[in-house]
Amino acid sequence: MILEDIFNQLSAHMIEGLMFHSQLSDYFGFIGLKGEQQCHKYHYFEENANYRKLCEYYLHHYNKLISELPFNNPKVIPESWYKYTRYDMNSTTRKNAIQCGIDKWVNWEKDTKSTYEAMYHELIALGEVAAAQEIKKYVCDVDAELADAMQLDIEFRALDYDIYTIMDFQEEKYQKYNNKLKEIQL
Repeated sequence: MILEDIFNQLSAHMIEGLMFHSQLSDYFGFIGLKGEQQCHKYHYFEENANYRKLCEYYLHHYNKLISELPFNNPKVIPESWYKYTRYDMNSTTRKNAIQCGIDKWVNWEKDTKSTYEAMYHELIALGEVAAAQEIKKYVCDVDAELADAMQLDIEFRALDYDIYTIMDFQEEKYQKYNNKLKEIQL
């Protein structure tokens, strides 16, 4: 794989990731979990900052623009939800949606980590050590996010996705990510 292809693929995956977190924010907002909604809003803005850094790194170090490849719409929100209101959600549907949303998040982060690690190894193979170190930052970021997603999955499973318990800590989580949003520097 050539250098240009690596950065193009990274860019396309990051754009898909922006869509993923934006949609997951709406997903959790729709089912009434404002803390989870704010968490993914934060990840959207954090990853937008990382995307801009990637573009600027490539421009500054290679004097080229990253080509915009086609990317997939992750379609996180089930199509059937668009014909309902939040009031139409019953507790069983809400519980299943929480589990499904967390599963989608964990799987996305696993795939992202694998993609970034593969691109890191490609850069090393090309002898592009400095670029690989730049991508390594994203690998470490996604590794930490994956650990957080998996921990939340473990906690929610231990609670058997009890909506009352989950709702109890949404305000605290909302405040945490609201404060983190203020720290993001674009």
